[in-house]
Amino acid sequence: MTNQYTYEQLSDEKVKKILKTMETYIADLVRGLEYPSDLQYTVCVIDLIDAILRVDKRICYYKVFHNMDCNEGKKAALYAYWIAKFRPIMITDKRFINKDGYNNQINEMFAVHLMMAALVGMKRVKLWDGHSGVDIKFSTPFIQKLNYSLRFRSISIDSIIVLADAITTGTFEVK
Repeated sequence: MTNQYTYEQLSDEKVKKILKTMETYIADLVRGLEYPSDLQYTVCVIDLIDAILRVDKRICYYKVFHNMDCNEGKKAALYAYWIAKFRPIMITDKRFINKDGYNNQINEMFAVHLMMAALVGMKRVKLWDGHSGVDIKFSTPFIQKLNYSLRFRSISIDSIIVLADAITTGTFEVK
């Protein structure tokens, strides 16, 4: 019996395009966190490429074995999983290399940043407009819990997808 499904790896051009987008998101995150404008950091491109390829393979897996299409939120959740595992971003700035909130959180912050950007883009989460929505900050209780969970808890690749599918504007409401 032959397998009718074969995985075709992403082209180098597609990987480069995704990689460039990821590097732009990382730079946006660093600027958005109000770190010093001259903060020195590195990104392990090999780890990012590995994450890109693993996400692509998992998307194919879900399609073949579960007949499931991955929307942008699910893709972002897959990226978040691998970013938290591989930890490709490293602060190299001597002023901040061992300061709390930098190397010990930057990768989880990036993972959360990707997920929230996708969910806002999908209109699952509405940003604060002065009247309604949520003001997504890393000090928000839900974001802090998600950040902590990515860093210190064991989250499976499937559970992070379910989590991303469940996040809405209402998730951020304090009860």
